[in-house]
Amino acid sequence: MKSNSFKFLFLILVLLAGSPVWADHGSLLSTVRDNWIDMSVNDLVSEGIIAKPAKPLSELTNLEVAQLTAQAADIIVAQADLLPPPMTDNVTLPGVPLPEPQPVLGNSPMAQTLSTGFPSSTATENVSQLVKEFKKELQAAGKDLPQIEDRIYTLEHENDSLAKKQQEDLERTGTTGSGFSRGYFNEYRGFGTNAIYPPAEYDANIFMDMNLKSVPVPNVLFNATLRFTRTVGDYYVAGGEPIIDSQLINVRWISLSDFNEYFTLAAGDFFKHYTPLTLWNYDVPVYTLIEPTSFYRTRKDLEDFVYVDHEPDWRLRGFQISTQVAWPNDEVLSFLKFQAMGGPIKLATQYQFGDYYAGSQTSMSFFGDNLEFMGTGLLIWDDPNSDSTPYQPNDNLTWAHQYQIGSLSSRLNIPFAGDINLGGTVEWAGSDYQDDINNPQKQYEDTAVMATGVLNISGFHLTAKYLNTGAFFYSPGAQTNKYTPGNGSSIYLTSNLFLDDGLDGYLTDYPVQTSGQPSFAPYDRMEENMLPYGDATPNREGMVANISADIGDGGWLKPQFQFVPNVPGLQMQEIQPNYVLNGSGTGVTAVDGNVIPRTFNDYEGALTVNFAKAFGLKGKTYQVSLDYKDQVTNLGGGLSPYLVDTFIASTDFTVPVSGFDSVVLSAAYEEAFATGGEYTLTGQGSPNSLAAYQFYLGTPGQYTYTPLNVTKITWAFGLMYPFSKTIDIRCDYFYNYYTWVDVPSFDRVDEIVRFTYEAHF
Repeated sequence: MKSNSFKFLFLILVLLAGSPVWADHGSLLSTVRDNWIDMSVNDLVSEGIIAKPAKPLSELTNLEVAQLTAQAADIIVAQADLLPPPMTDNVTLPGVPLPEPQPVLGNSPMAQTLSTGFPSSTATENVSQLVKEFKKELQAAGKDLPQIEDRIYTLEHENDSLAKKQQEDLERTGTTGSGFSRGYFNEYRGFGTNAIYPPAEYDANIFMDMNLKSVPVPNVLFNATLRFTRTVGDYYVAGGEPIIDSQLINVRWISLSDFNEYFTLAAGDFFKHYTPLTLWNYDVPVYTLIEPTSFYRTRKDLEDFVYVDHEPDWRLRGFQISTQVAWPNDEVLSFLKFQAMGGPIKLATQYQFGDYYAGSQTSMSFFGDNLEFMGTGLLIWDDPNSDSTPYQPNDNLTWAHQYQIGSLSSRLNIPFAGDINLGGTVEWAGSDYQDDINNPQKQYEDTAVMATGVLNISGFHLTAKYLNTGAFFYSPGAQTNKYTPGNGSSIYLTSNLFLDDGLDGYLTDYPVQTSGQPSFAPYDRMEENMLPYGDATPNREGMVANISADIGDGGWLKPQFQFVPNVPGLQMQEIQPNYVLNGSGTGVTAVDGNVIPRTFNDYEGALTVNFAKAFGLKGKTYQVSLDYKDQVTNLGGGLSPYLVDTFIASTDFTVPVSGFDSVVLSAAYEEAFATGGEYTLTGQGSPNSLAAYQFYLGTPGQYTYTPLNVTKITWAFGLMYPFSKTIDIRCDYFYNYYTWVDVPSFDRVDEIVRFTYEAHF
């Protein structure tokens, strides 16, 4: 499930302030249920008691929520025998982001997390309410309800006063504080004549977050986070001086929110999800069905730097008002939701316009929330009166930009008898970018359509997604990618400081921070050619289908298969060659010299076997995953196709030795084997396999057709150790080896060690 922290905060505080009615949930295959159920599940996810689902909570059926409840109950039973002394302080205000959950080992949506801490009173109460709500379902699943209820009773009475106190927090004025510290200690070593790392490079980053939460008056929450950072570098080549040796204190988060029974108003920082084709804010694309644990941890560490511990949600600064109306007893009407926001993106300076944004979203759902219609709009604009520089028609530095995007979408869920349901979504979006608001000739428009369908029959899932994204369609926040081992613009992370070079390409802040001319991050041809920017990749039309199943008790056997139909009209392809303006601005040219639209034939298969689930080894991890992906990019024009085959094998397992059985070890092998050639950015990357989608106004990079018969092999080994209830440590080791048949002298080996600790207090 993609993170939506603002919605989480809103639901918790409205729940407490509005005293909602507790009601029964709908049928197992529907998504009809009272809001408190989703809030409780979200709370358990935030505490790391259960794993984040693979889709938003609003899209989970009641059967899936019951399965999550069973997982949480299992953990409560396992931990109730380890009662610590009664907790008497550290009460967390509702809505405050809890410590980041432990990484999920494996890629199964229902995979069990590593919950190393003792469950809080809130978690215990949430599980208790969910167990009561889904009592019949748990009985049908064979759960030992008397044992579960007995353990929950013990935990509830151990912390009974705290559970009541937390529900009163928003009515009581006061202040509370908490903290979180994490340290990254990374060692990079490069070998060979083409090494990208020096013989020894050490980077360390240690930070501590101090969180202050206060209720100055009832129903008003003040939330602030200060980050204290210490970075350290080793001595090498650079004149005998440290790479980095600095101290930094900054305000990581600050907001003031008012919650009442009618609406919520936030000033300062807040998070917001819009629709996929307006503000693309899901996870940075992971291009394979299986993501090994060490790779996952490295990616999440980087997102911690970039997205304030909340993944790629939009972190906006300004004002937001939102409200919702529910009709729980109406057979037709379900919910009406409205949200509006606005604020500055960047302030004006002597030679820079002030940049601002405003947006709103309204949705209406019907028939038990099984049918929904939504409209979204966003405006980003420069204020031409904020810069004293006179307007010059021939000087683009004096042009004020304006960007608009809007969408209409709908969602439908059709439950049938038994474990069957059919659902789908469709969204139309249009973008309008004006490079110079004083010149109507410099206006560029395009549209995009995305439609999805899903059929669930018990543990069998069939999904299909159709995309038609215009060549000049631009969605802010969409144009980032997983790997960018080369130079980019100033709005992207391009230094290997504290990071692996292979993880550059993330935006340095929230996506609209520099919303001038549309820009796109480079991407690696060996990773993904078809949809390098995810579903918002411009200039694409076609379909992707996926088949998966959860077989056995708890879904311990999970096969997956994804493919592009090789059928005219459905095969994924470029809509047109990637044309941009030529140097004189009087015509167009194909950015990479290829004047024939590409077509793509891709398929991928994966299998995950969770032995801990198969043999009922609660609290243990024994899992093996395999993944094979085949990519074919047809260039046309008599050129041979460019092929990339990727194979992944990974495993995670608990050390089967008494006294060390809290340690989880991980291992992975990944091989990417490329044959043929592609147009790549000249002089970028090692090997130079990089490309970048160019917007119509972009300056074309120098592209050269390059033979890319390259093999990259990666070995990864990891360790996770819960040192105490509040401290975790982990270590990951990567070894990369490259061979390039077309360049026999090419010699590159990377060795990376990443050690990390986490502490909550």
